[in-house]
Amino acid sequence: MSFLNWLKGLKIRLKLLAAFGSVLLLSVLLIIFSITSINKIIYYKSINEQVDGLKLHLETMDVAVKDFMYEGYKLNEFQEIGKNKSIDKFDTALNAANRILSQLENSAELKKFKTASASKNLKLTFDNIDSHFNLLVTLLKKRGFRDFGLEGTLRDAIHKVENSEFEYDKAEMLSLRRHEKDFFLRKDLKYQVEFNNDIEKFKSLLRAKEDADALKVIITNLENYRKQFNDVVEIEKQIGLKETEGIRGEIKNNFETTKPELERFRLSVKADNEKEILQTKIILTVIFGFQLLVGMLMAILYSNLITSPIKEIRSAMQALASGLFPKKLKVFTNEELGQTKSALNQFLDRIAFASQFAMHLGNGNLDAEYDEKFSNDVLAQSIINMQTKLKEAEDQQAKINWANEGAARFNEILKSEGESLSALGDKVLKVLIQYLHCNQGALYIIEKENNQDTIARISTYAYGKTKSVEERLTWGTGLIGQSIIERSTIYIKEIPKDYVKITSGLGEATPRNVLIVPLKQKQLVMGVIELASFQLLENYQVDFVEKIAESIATILSNKRISQETERLLKESQQRANELAHQEEEMRQNAEELQATQEQLERQRMEMHFEIENLKRQLRRYKEEVV
Repeated sequence: MSFLNWLKGLKIRLKLLAAFGSVLLLSVLLIIFSITSINKIIYYKSINEQVDGLKLHLETMDVAVKDFMYEGYKLNEFQEIGKNKSIDKFDTALNAANRILSQLENSAELKKFKTASASKNLKLTFDNIDSHFNLLVTLLKKRGFRDFGLEGTLRDAIHKVENSEFEYDKAEMLSLRRHEKDFFLRKDLKYQVEFNNDIEKFKSLLRAKEDADALKVIITNLENYRKQFNDVVEIEKQIGLKETEGIRGEIKNNFETTKPELERFRLSVKADNEKEILQTKIILTVIFGFQLLVGMLMAILYSNLITSPIKEIRSAMQALASGLFPKKLKVFTNEELGQTKSALNQFLDRIAFASQFAMHLGNGNLDAEYDEKFSNDVLAQSIINMQTKLKEAEDQQAKINWANEGAARFNEILKSEGESLSALGDKVLKVLIQYLHCNQGALYIIEKENNQDTIARISTYAYGKTKSVEERLTWGTGLIGQSIIERSTIYIKEIPKDYVKITSGLGEATPRNVLIVPLKQKQLVMGVIELASFQLLENYQVDFVEKIAESIATILSNKRISQETERLLKESQQRANELAHQEEEMRQNAEELQATQEQLERQRMEMHFEIENLKRQLRRYKEEVV
């Protein structure tokens, strides 16, 4: 009981440190053993993979040997420089297998298994395969193929016999070649016996000839031919006439004995590794279960020490979460939980004031002030920010409503399609200046005069008789011309009274603030709106004027298109009348031309008849003269 009372007397921080320290210590021990166990399992898995790799490398070596024996040695690359892909493949697989065997032989974990000594035997077996394969490579290089090695020398000997100047029976030579080919094809020694017997017969037939010098040469070539053939047969015996003979048989026997030995070794290593892995898993599970049990007991012990005051705090928080203000908590101690109760009581006071302030905001009282003693906490800052945002939103909504109301007014004005541009401009200026509380304004459009663009003022508002301005402005003059050329809005604020160099269409009385907005439609400037005011215009008001300017530009564009269409229609009608008149004249001309052609045809026919009469008279005259 003394230990339990001592625990209860500790501060919460020390209680938690003791609790979590104990759990942490158990967790660290578990993690250390887990990492060690996992690394051991991974190591055993890697050993299994390495042993499986040995089997794969052995199969690769077997395939490489077969490829080399049947086809690889015949390649010119091997016969010329002794290199071949099958040899490289064999060496690569052998080196990989030897590396694995060396690692297994030096493995500290594997040495405690009964399979440790087997890796040394396997290494000797692999070395034996390597030595036999190297001997096979040497013999096949010596044997050669086609024009290389002993077979190449044999071909040279055959050609010397065949090209001999001595006359001999070609059938005998063909018989020798047939025995030679049969041996290479079937690898049967009876063809060597028949070959040697036929050589003797062939020599007996040759000795019956009388040409002694030529006979000596061909006999020498035949003996050389027989020697080369027998040399090839002998090296074929060393290589192996069958798969079970010679060096081929040795290599095959090596692979056949190594494969089951390697399989036994693989299964043995796998069994040992799986046993170690299972033991590691069991130990890890037991330790984890023990740590879990101890952790639960410690959690229950320490939780019982601090749950009582926490339950009181939780009840208050649950009531607060449900939307109710609980009674303030009674504080009896000054330790952590007592301090937490005091803080919760302060929090309740802040929440109460914040809720009252939020009610003021909800009732529309956006100018209410927050209590300074609560204004620095996060909740207060959030509510004050919300108050600011509400004011901004209200102001923004007022601007939007103002713009929408103004747009509605101007839509009604701009629907008047039958009015002239001047009358429409007067209405637009009047409403715009009154809506913006400006003082003066003018509307300009771009017109053609003598094939040149000019700026014509079509509407004004609030101009006195003594403040007359020119009806037209020269292209590019003053701020009006600058706005048209740059296709952009110009807003000049606080112009000095004596700054007379700035010229505008408003005449001599230069205003304090001048707004010039081009009437654009798809970057095409149709005209300009100029407004003067003794008070500043806000950005949203300038944006509003720009949108109205786009609508006015659309109306101007539509009216110009309508006028241009009407003009083109009149021109087309006039052109149609002219074409009809020309068509009538051409028809009359065509009728006259047709009548003329008919008269000429009649005259041609009459002249033709006259010529025929003259020809007949001439013939009769000739006949009478004769």
